[in-house]
Amino acid sequence: MLEVPYLQTSVFIDERYSLGGNQLATYWNSEINKGISTESMQGMTLEMNFSESTFIEKPSSSKYDAKVRIFTPAREIPFAGHPTIGTAFVMKKKGIVEKDATSAILELGVGPIPVDYSQDGSIRMRQNEPEFLDMWGDKATIASALNISKDLISTESPMQWVSTGFPFLMIRLNSLEAVQQASPNPPEILSALEGQISKQIVLFCTEGVNSDSHVHLRMFAPEVGVVEDPATGSAAGPLAAYIEQYNLLNREKPCADIVIEQGYEIRRPSKLVASVIGEQDFVGAYVSGLTRLVAEGTFYLDI
Repeated sequence: MLEVPYLQTSVFIDERYSLGGNQLATYWNSEINKGISTESMQGMTLEMNFSESTFIEKPSSSKYDAKVRIFTPAREIPFAGHPTIGTAFVMKKKGIVEKDATSAILELGVGPIPVDYSQDGSIRMRQNEPEFLDMWGDKATIASALNISKDLISTESPMQWVSTGFPFLMIRLNSLEAVQQASPNPPEILSALEGQISKQIVLFCTEGVNSDSHVHLRMFAPEVGVVEDPATGSAAGPLAAYIEQYNLLNREKPCADIVIEQGYEIRRPSKLVASVIGEQDFVGAYVSGLTRLVAEGTFYLDI
C-alpha cells in the first residue's frame, strides 16, 4: 500500500462565492510519485473524478522548478490552465518554491510555462503565442449538438479553432440567455467534430451575470472526459486572443484585462482574467486567478 499525499484546491475562484472555481487534486511529493505508474496516475485521477489531477515530478533540468503531469479522467494531456495555476499554488504551500518567490517555471508537455506570484494572492501564467487555426462553417450540425438554434450563433466573427497550447473551437452566441440555454449532447459533439483539430468547444457571449465581467463562457470537452468545465485557463488565453483579433469588445487597443466568468450553469461560479501580449502581433497571453485551499489528505494506492 502506497500512501500518496495530496492537496485539493479550487482554482479561479470568485471571492463573492464561498464555493466555486475548478477543483484540482495535486499529488505533490515527487519522491513518492516516482513509484507510481502512468496507469495508476490515470486511475487515481478517475477515482478523484475532477476535471484534472496533477502529479509533481523532478524536473529534467535545473531551469525548471518542477515537472508537472496533467491527467483528465480520460487521458493525460500536455497542457491545461487551472492545473498549472493550482499546482503552482501547491508548490509554494509545500515549499517546492521559496515562500517569498515571485515566479516559477513549470515543465509541462507543451514545454516551459512561467508563472508569477502576485501580492494579492493571484497567480498568473504566461501561455504560448496564439495560433489561429481552421474555421468551421457548419452551423446547423454544431447547433444541433448544443441543442440551440443555429440563428443564435453570431455572424460577427467566425467559428474558429484557436490555441495557446491546446486548440478550442470558439463559438460566439448572440446573448447571455442563449449561452445559458445550451444543453450539450456529448456523443453528438464528438460525431459532429470527428476528424477536426479538436473536439473542445468554447461557447461564449460578450455580456455577463456580473457587471464587471466582459465575457460569459462555457467549455465542453467530452473527448477528454469533461462534459462541462467550471473554469478553463487553457481556453481563456486563446479566447482573449480571439476577442482581440476580431475586436469583439470594441476597444482601441488590446492588452487590457478581459474578465471572464464561467461555471454558473454547473453551480461552480468562477472568475478568470486574461489578456494578450503584444498590440499588433500577439506573442503570448496571460491568464490569472485566485486559488483556495480546500482539503489535504492521503491517497492509499494499492500497488
